[in-house]
Amino acid sequence: MFNVKKILWSFIIVSLLLSGCQNSTREKEPHGVLSEKRVVKEIFVDSVWAANRVWFALQTVGNMQFVAYYDRDRMMTVASRELESETWTRQTLPNRLRWDSHNSVAMGIDKKGYIHVSGNMHVDPLVYFRSEKPFDVTSMVERNQMLGINEGGVTYPRFFYNNDQDLLFSYRSGTCGNGNILVNRFETESKKWERYMKEALFEGVEESDTRAAYHRFVRDSDGIFHFIWMWRWTPHVETSHQICYATTPDLISWKNAEGEDIDLPFRPDNEKLIVDGTPSKGGMHNSRYNIILTPDDEPVIGYVKYDENGLTQLYLAKIIDGEWASRKISDWNFRWEFLHPPAGSNERMTIGGSFDFAGFSSEGYLGIDWETETGDSGRYIIDTETLSHVDKEVVIHAGLPENIYDRITDEPDMSVRLRFDNGIAPEEHIQYVLKWESMRPSHGRFAPEVIPEGPLSPLKVLEIRSQEVE
Repeated sequence: MFNVKKILWSFIIVSLLLSGCQNSTREKEPHGVLSEKRVVKEIFVDSVWAANRVWFALQTVGNMQFVAYYDRDRMMTVASRELESETWTRQTLPNRLRWDSHNSVAMGIDKKGYIHVSGNMHVDPLVYFRSEKPFDVTSMVERNQMLGINEGGVTYPRFFYNNDQDLLFSYRSGTCGNGNILVNRFETESKKWERYMKEALFEGVEESDTRAAYHRFVRDSDGIFHFIWMWRWTPHVETSHQICYATTPDLISWKNAEGEDIDLPFRPDNEKLIVDGTPSKGGMHNSRYNIILTPDDEPVIGYVKYDENGLTQLYLAKIIDGEWASRKISDWNFRWEFLHPPAGSNERMTIGGSFDFAGFSSEGYLGIDWETETGDSGRYIIDTETLSHVDKEVVIHAGLPENIYDRITDEPDMSVRLRFDNGIAPEEHIQYVLKWESMRPSHGRFAPEVIPEGPLSPLKVLEIRSQEVE
C-alpha cells in the first residue's frame, strides 16, 4: 500500500515552492539556478478546452496514474494508465464545465484504491463521483452526496490526507462572506463519509460579521499541518485583511505560533492568531500570499500590502524571538489599485505584484522570484534567520527544469499551467507534473452569452528525472 503521508508531503512542498508560476518566460536569474532535473518524457493525455482557466488533478499510486480534467467538449473526464504505458483509459462523466474559474476538478484515491472526484461548483450543489471498483475509472458512479447536509452551496473542493492515511475532503459551504470550511473523512470499511471536524474552521465574530477566510496549508517532515489564512469582507479583493496562522497534527487540536491551545472556530481579530493585522483596503490580496517551510521546518509567510507611502510591496513574516516579525522585502514603485472591470467587459484586473518561492540554497537562503505590472521582475535572495537580503552569489536548488514553462501552443493569450502530482512516483528520482495551457481566469459573472468551442490545448504528463550536476 502506498504511503499517503509521504505523498501529501511531497505534493504540498513542491506545489507551494512554485505555486502561481504561470508565465511562459522569465528573465535570466542574477543568482544561479541549479538545474537538477530534466524532462525525459511527455505523455499526451487529451486535448482540453482552454478559454477559461480551471485546475485539473494528477495522482500517481504504485504503478498506476490518474488524471481528472475537462476535455475539449468541457466534459469532466477521468483517465488512467499503467506507468509503463502511454495508452490511457478514459471515462467521460455526465458533468459539463461552466464558465467560471472557481470550477476546478479535484480527485483523491482512498486507502483501498477507490477513486473520488468532485468539481465544477461555485456555490452549487455538491458534485461527487466515486468508483465502484478500486483503481477502475470505468466504474465511476455519480453520487452527488456525502452526508446530505451543508452540501447545497459548495465551492473549493479539495481531497487530502491525515497522518492515519484517511482520505479527507474539505470544501466551503455557503457564499463568500457567509460560508464555512467543513472537512469530511471517508471510512473505507463502511464506504461512508463522516464529519471529521465537528466545528467549522472559520466563523465571523457575530451573526452580522460576513467575513470569509481564504486558507492554505503545508505539512512539515513530521506531518504537522501549518495553516495560514486571510480574511476578506466582501467579494472585492481590496477588502482582504489580517493574515493569521495556526498549527495542528490532526485538524482537531490546534495551537498558535507560541504553542498556546486555540479552540475552533477561528474568528477575526483574535490577537493570538494574527501574523499581520493590516486592515481592509490596506493593499492585501487573498491570492497573493503563501507559506513555505525552511529546511528546519520553520514557517515563512510572504504577502503583498501597501507600505507607509501607499505603494504595493512584498513582505515576509517569520517567528523571531518567540513572536511574529514582518519585514518589507521589495522596493517597488507602484500602487496596485485593484480596479474591477465592468460586467461584460473583456478587461481584467491588472497583475499587480506577484511572487513565487523558488527554493533554497545549500546554505539555507530562500530564493523568491517576483514580477510587477510595471514590467519589472527579478529574484530576491533572503536570509530566513533575519529576513534580510543576501548580497552574494548563491545557487538556488530549483524544484523543476528550467524549460518547463516552454510554450506548447501558438495562442498568444494563453499561458502554461502546471499541476503537481498528488501522489508519489514508485522511484524517488522521478517526478510527474501535469502541463497544459489556458487563457486567464474569469468569474462566472463575466461569461459570454455563447461559450466558445476553443481555443484548445494539449494536456500532457511530464516525466521528470533527477540528473547529476557538477
